[in-house]
Parts: sequence; structure tokens; C-alpha cells
Amino acid sequence: MEYEELVNAVARYGLTDREARLYLALLRQGRATARELAHEAGVDRVLGYRMLDSLRVRGVVEMTAERPRRYAAVPPRALFERSLREREALLVQDQRLAANLAEQLPKLVRDVGDAAPRFQVLQGTPAIFAYLREMLRRAQEEVCAMVTYRALRGSVDYGLPVELPRLLKGGGRFRLIVESDPRVHRLVRRFERVARRYPMAELRQLSPQPTRLTLVDRAEAMLFLVPEARTGQVEELAVWTNNPSFVLGQLHYFNVVWDGAGSASLRPPPMAVVRPSGKARVVRSSRKG
Repeated sequence: MEYEELVNAVARYGLTDREARLYLALLRQGRATARELAHEAGVDRVLGYRMLDSLRVRGVVEMTAERPRRYAAVPPRALFERSLREREALLVQDQRLAANLAEQLPKLVRDVGDAAPRFQVLQGTPAIFAYLREMLRRAQEEVCAMVTYRALRGSVDYGLPVELPRLLKGGGRFRLIVESDPRVHRLVRRFERVARRYPMAELRQLSPQPTRLTLVDRAEAMLFLVPEARTGQVEELAVWTNNPSFVLGQLHYFNVVWDGAGSASLRPPPMAVVRPSGKARVVRSSRKG
């Protein structure tokens, strides 16, 4: 690791850039005076004294019982563990505050019954999946989703599946269309076990996957403008809206694809969807399944 990268890495644990340089200089010296450290770290001597005093109060450096006064750095592991504990404590506080605000702030929202439909353009995987998770949290009756294998892995990484048990336990319906791919074999088996407890959970397979789409309660929809980003050069882009006409249109499209998709098995689906000239139509296969 280059020195500047090392400074930036150490600074992540509760230190400023200058403090990180001073701490690293002290690690190299073992023990040193403030003048020696300020010179090696390239900071003003008076500023060096102030920084060392601040680091001493915060438990990052220690003083030796000798003349002239010298300083020694606490072990790196102790510095990192202390910083992580402080972050965890702050995270717990933030979670409690967030839960309280989430309960209180909606009371301030003005109810506008005739509000115009809304839309949102979302760019980048983290923003998209965070919004998708909020959609699933709002779900009360039904969730319909079409995903590719890679998008399915992403949804698991971002914790989307943890929002579904609440919907299913409440009697809601979940329908998922996923690509026909041998790599989804494990998912299919897990889903079958879940479906035994929740008969309103259904999975079907289709190849190729014509789009990526999520619908919630016939009230909101998210459509990916790029069905699958095959390379890192293509950024994820999606549109969310609660426009009733658009949502119902996408639901109709989902139902057409659903009817043409295969059952939750690794066999080729009996029907496939093709879209010549941008229009979707269902083609029946001669194979029976």
C-alpha cells in the first residue's frame, strides 16, 4: 500500500489526515518528542503540540515518564477496535432516532387526495435496490417481480427477501418470474420449501427474460430501462412511478408473461415471450410440460 493510501486508510478510524500522519510517524519512531514528530509528519511545531495533546485526551497516544516529554502510539488494533465500538454505539443511537422519526414525521405530512402521479428516475445499483426495499416494505396485498439471475443475486445482497415474510404471513401474494438458468437451482429448491408454508408464493421461469420489473399492490411500479447490465460500463437505471395507468399496463404485461412462463423447475419453459418490433406476443412451444 502506498503511503498516501495508508494515511487515508488510517484516517477512517476517527482521525484527521494530519492526525493520521502524526500517528504513523509515531509508530515508525516508537517514542519521540513533539518536535521530532512534527518535523517528521511535516506539520507546524505548535500545531503538532496541540494535535498530540488532543490525541492523548482521546486515548490515541500516550506520554512517557521522562524528560523531555516523549509520546508513544497505542497499538493499531486498540485504535481500530475503539473506533469501531464508537461507531456501533452511534449506529444504535441513530437507529433508535430513525425509528422515532419514522413514526413521528408522517404525522406532519399533508394528505393531498388529488395529487398528480409521481415518478422518480433512479441511477446506480445502491439507490435502486434501496428504493425497491422501501417498496416491499409498503406492500400489503401483492408483489409481482421479474428478475434476471444477476439481479436476483443483487436483491439478496441488499436484503430485499427479508421484507417478504411479513407480506406472506399477512396473506399477501408474491409472484416471481426468474430466468431459466441452472444457477437458480438452489433458489428454486428453497422457494419450494417456502411455498409449502405460504401457498400465495409462486415462482415461474422464463428464458430469455424480456425485462426487469417490480409491481406492488397495483399501486406502484419500478421498471429497469436496461434489462441487464452485462458489463461494468453500463450503469443501472430504473424508473419508479405510481401513475395508475402505467402501473395497470405493466401489470397486464406481467400477467401475459406469467401465463407464458414455465413452472418452478429447471426444464425449459413450455412457452416463451418474444418481442418483434418492440411488441410482446406469446409463442406456444410444442413441448408439453
